[in-house]
Amino acid sequence: MKGEERLWSILNDKLDTLRASNRLPEAIRVAERVLEVAKRAFPSSESPLAISFEKLGQLLDQQGDRAAAKAYFLRAHAILEKIEPPDQLAIFRSARRLAFLCDNFGQSEEAIRFYEKAIAAGTKLEDMPYSDLGTILNNIALIFRKSGRQKAAEPYYLHALQIYEKQLGPDHADVASVLNNLAVFYTNERRYTEAEKTHLRALGIREKVHPPLHPDIAQSKCNLAVVYHSRGDYAKAADLYRASLKSWEEAADKPPEDYEIVASNYASLLRSLGQERKAHQLEVRARKRRSG
Repeated sequence: MKGEERLWSILNDKLDTLRASNRLPEAIRVAERVLEVAKRAFPSSESPLAISFEKLGQLLDQQGDRAAAKAYFLRAHAILEKIEPPDQLAIFRSARRLAFLCDNFGQSEEAIRFYEKAIAAGTKLEDMPYSDLGTILNNIALIFRKSGRQKAAEPYYLHALQIYEKQLGPDHADVASVLNNLAVFYTNERRYTEAEKTHLRALGIREKVHPPLHPDIAQSKCNLAVVYHSRGDYAKAADLYRASLKSWEEAADKPPEDYEIVASNYASLLRSLGQERKAHQLEVRARKRRSG
């Protein structure tokens, strides 16, 4: 091993020890030195140089200097993309980190670009956890929805569903969660036929895999009620609102906030039918249950 490479190895080991013991200021100083040695010892397309940029970025991120951290992460990622053969796991982790950082900064277009790179790398890894890719796809969809580009979000929900179904099978609880998110999206888009179908499938899975009073079942019933409520099928909506409320009440003496949301939705429906007194009584009872 050449002298500079050996020095890099020694300093890198020291850096790892400092990071493990959470000695942040000293670790940053050593990381800066490690990077300087790496620049001399390694070509611009070798992983030790990328590692050195990345470790300094991580420490600066930990210190709270995210803007400086991003600059080092970008340098590391550029190197990782040059390495042959490509290390897809390293590229995935690097792109995901940059995407999260850009997302937090509100840099939506840049976040989407790095999320897409993470997906491209992740789909080439046979043992990539479905939840990792699913979270990324959901984050992209959320960016599109927040920026008013609703239609662009749909393919990412569908891709997440495809990944979950492939790894878990069609009747897994996590598949039902993705279906629920997709159905809520359809409801917001006023695509009620698709929303109903998707919510019914999610509810069917949840009733199969969970005990009767599980909160996910109550959630699905409420969300399906919203679909019927929105398209004017008040009888079906009322039945599901009541069923959801009953589940929350039987599951806990002090129901969570979701219980009060269901009560508010049902009260809104009752008012639209001219049943103001019943709606008021429902809301008062829900607040009392929530206050314990």
